[in-house]
Amino acid sequence: MIDHSSPTQVEIEWVGDAAVARLVGDVDAARCAAAQQPLLELLDKRPERIVVSFQKVAYMDSAGLASFVKLLSRSRKEGVKLHLAALSDMLKGLFEITRLDTVFSISDTEEAALE
Repeated sequence: MIDHSSPTQVEIEWVGDAAVARLVGDVDAARCAAAQQPLLELLDKRPERIVVSFQKVAYMDSAGLASFVKLLSRSRKEGVKLHLAALSDMLKGLFEITRLDTVFSISDTEEAALE
């Protein structure tokens, strides 16, 4: 059984004009709002780019995917580049199966996403 009592944490670090948002915890229907809200608020600060690191995310469901599609749509409207980084093989597979890997900019590491 999945423990829904722990919300997904978002740790934000500024690297120059870019914001690196490190997710900690699963991103599923019960917790995607906790992950999405700080990211949407980050857009209001107008970084040049947002790098979302999935290094500490083990699981994401369709609700989590939908929340990132919403974030991508809003970032494009705001003129902010959105990059995803450090996805596990399982998460990469999820983006590939849904063909969202053709829509998102995905890098193996945070450093590569910042280049």
